[in-house]
Amino acid sequence: MDVFAGTFVGLLFSVLCLGVPGVAIGLAVYYSRRARQRHIAQMAAWAAYHGFQYWPEEPSALAISRQVPFTYGSGHQALDVLRGTFRDVHLHCFQLRYQVSSGESTSTHDYQVVAISLPAMRPLLDIAHENSMSRRFDKDIQFENRAFNDKFKIASPSPRFAYDVIHARTMEWMLADARAHTIRWRFEGAWLLTFRRGKLNPHEVFYYADFLHQVLAQVPKHVWSDQ
Repeated sequence: MDVFAGTFVGLLFSVLCLGVPGVAIGLAVYYSRRARQRHIAQMAAWAAYHGFQYWPEEPSALAISRQVPFTYGSGHQALDVLRGTFRDVHLHCFQLRYQVSSGESTSTHDYQVVAISLPAMRPLLDIAHENSMSRRFDKDIQFENRAFNDKFKIASPSPRFAYDVIHARTMEWMLADARAHTIRWRFEGAWLLTFRRGKLNPHEVFYYADFLHQVLAQVPKHVWSDQ
């Protein structure tokens, strides 16, 4: 019996045993699986074209970070995992998925994660954006540039590392570069990573990877040997 014949038999069984609601559920499951299979095939083809390895799901990818949003919710998954090399460093991309339960309802949340490898392990340094609430209630590392402090929220357990990485020229670059005003990024362990809400879009991977490379280019050489 081929796949389509098997599907027809399954739908016929649903009609006989469950009626119309059963058919609707069966069709939804069937088309969802078909859509996922098509998506996996497309991702695998994209990865092969660009010389990357691809896994539809790979739990080990979740070890890249121990900070938000990786600490939110439960049932964490790393979907559409891509690993390869971009501009002579390791490139690591995937879709983080987790669930949040509230009372009787459960919601699913997705984040796109793009990361490049660092020359050496380094402390956490998180670069986010200030808003009215964070300015009022959150404490962060302050710099001599007031315009920079008003725009960016810098957090790290190592102020020395933060000041070494974010020097005067880097602050000027961040204030002038429109991408830095919308992209959040983080140094953590062996990785420099960025994340945004939503599913992984392979067409955005090199955009974010290029930005991370420009961030990395701002870091003085001594940072990788003096810590």
